[in-house]
Amino acid sequence: GQLLQMTRLEQGTLPAAMEEADLSELVDVICREQPQLPHGITLTAEFQPELRACFDVTLMSRLLQNLLDNAARYGRPDGHIWVSLRQEGADAVLCVRDDGIGISADQLPRIWQRFYQVDPARSGQNGSGLGLTMVQQIAALHGGSVTVESRPGEGSCFTLRFPVSRAPDGAAPPGRL
Repeated sequence: GQLLQMTRLEQGTLPAAMEEADLSELVDVICREQPQLPHGITLTAEFQPELRACFDVTLMSRLLQNLLDNAARYGRPDGHIWVSLRQEGADAVLCVRDDGIGISADQLPRIWQRFYQVDPARSGQNGSGLGLTMVQQIAALHGGSVTVESRPGEGSCFTLRFPVSRAPDGAAPPGRL
């Protein structure tokens, strides 16, 4: 399913259904509705209330869920996941941080590649290796970007930054995708 959705996004046969909505509410709902996280991991969400933005609700839900799934999959027992959302200037900034196993610097550029997994044996679960590729594509569709900071043994922080509003014709603002 993820591969099909990703292919459709790449080929433009699955257009983004952009609408103005409350991004804070979406983040709150997704975080509150998480099933019990494995290994006693605790999820904490802090967000700017009523942050309205123009985005595809389904795609943004997928992006956040993929980041949360990875944080839980690679988290440490009794660890933490922190989700934050705020507006900085004209951009929404969504961060998902964990205190899990982290990613070595030499692996960071490769995590965005389709089917790549740093070490699937370490996750304790089978993933498809498509989640971060899809996260990157969804960010680009919203005229934004996603970055990561990580240290082995200390965890990772994925940060999505995208403009809260779109140009009148639905295109991304100048200088963006």
